Amino acid sequence: MLGKALSRWTLAWFASGLAFLLAALAMAAFGLAGPGRWSEGWALAAVHLFALGWLCQMMLGSLIQFVPVLTARPLVLPRLALPALVLCGAGTLSLAGGFLALEGWPTGALLAMGPVLLGLAFGLAMLMLGGTLIAARAWRTGDGSTVLLALLALPLLWATGAGMGWAFGGIAWGAALLPDGLSLHVLLGAGLWLTLAGMGVSYRLFPMFLIAPDRSGPLRRAALIAAVLALVLLLGALGVLLAGGDPLPLTAGCGLACTLATGLYLAEIRRIWQSRRAPVPETNMQWSRAALGFLAMAALLTAPGLILGGPWAEAAIFVALAGWLSTLTLAQMVKITSFLTWIQVFAPLIGRAKVPMVHDLTDARAAGRSLALWVAGVLAGTLALALQVPALFDMAALALLLAALLHGRELIAIRRLRHLSETARPAGLPPMILPPTDRRSHHDIPRPASA
Repeated sequence: MLGKALSRWTLAWFASGLAFLLAALAMAAFGLAGPGRWSEGWALAAVHLFALGWLCQMMLGSLIQFVPVLTARPLVLPRLALPALVLCGAGTLSLAGGFLALEGWPTGALLAMGPVLLGLAFGLAMLMLGGTLIAARAWRTGDGSTVLLALLALPLLWATGAGMGWAFGGIAWGAALLPDGLSLHVLLGAGLWLTLAGMGVSYRLFPMFLIAPDRSGPLRRAALIAAVLALVLLLGALGVLLAGGDPLPLTAGCGLACTLATGLYLAEIRRIWQSRRAPVPETNMQWSRAALGFLAMAALLTAPGLILGGPWAEAAIFVALAGWLSTLTLAQMVKITSFLTWIQVFAPLIGRAKVPMVHDLTDARAAGRSLALWVAGVLAGTLALALQVPALFDMAALALLLAALLHGRELIAIRRLRHLSETARPAGLPPMILPPTDRRSHHDIPRPASA
């Protein structure tokens, strides 16, 4: 069950990710990123604050909490969660600062340091997550094998990003990845690592939240096979590129395989949705449908983006990162934060006092308003990129920034139990972000040698 055993640092991962999101959107809203500007230092910094600081940290933090749910066993080496978080945040800041060397800032050394810190962070995360999945033989299940495949893409994502980053800093070996390696890097990040991890987690969370049967089937196996094919084609394209050849045919094949995997995944989610027993889905699931719509849009834009580039590629990447992945993350954060708060505060009181329901901790209308504004901002931003209208993109980024601020306010309200009456609130509240000092999560208690 979600939250049965808490990871001590889940909320710290979430808070750090949200801070990076606000920083990236603020930069975009002030015109430092936008159509035709993605190769500039400020824009590269904003993109990596968004993709690494926001999405990657949120995914790693979520997996640290949910892989024990997927495997029904404690997390391996859970004490690595905090060092991984610190290294990931420091690496993201170093990389973003390093890109400002392109604007004349004396920060070139940070560009060399950032990939090293990120590599250490990803290595620690893979020890925890991969070790837990392998120990549980998670490849035997649809959700576990999908997350495992996502983790296989993570070191490749790091290698291509590090190579290009170091090439900007004058290290010659990464120069072979520029410029054609950029599309491979994006496919690895948005199409394989983040999307596959999101798919694997949603295979378990969606049936839980919709009260639907949770069973693996042919659609999940077919989607996994298509994803494996995409990763193999991408590896082939990377090899061809490093050998000096043209990777476009294999890259396009990878994009088509990703599109096929996406279609099969959406068909599986449709099956889950139709089999639900929950008569009225809660806010997190209602707005997850918008995220799924953005996923379908991103899949349709993948092939034109890879072949034609330009505005097609910009729109496809934006829809994938801001539309699909970010909308899903923001929608589920409401439910997850409520659930984790309820487990921390009220689970110990069961049988001793009257406790509220999990949904009582949330203002569904407030969460819905911020998510509606976010979706509107994504649509406006996609249109701005497709038409190459910088002013419209700046307005869209401002809308997204406001939506993120409103969403953050709701998450704080959930943690402070502000939607409960005075009589329903306990005398003491847990820390906003840091783990409680008077109790330890089951993940952080070493099991006895005899266990």
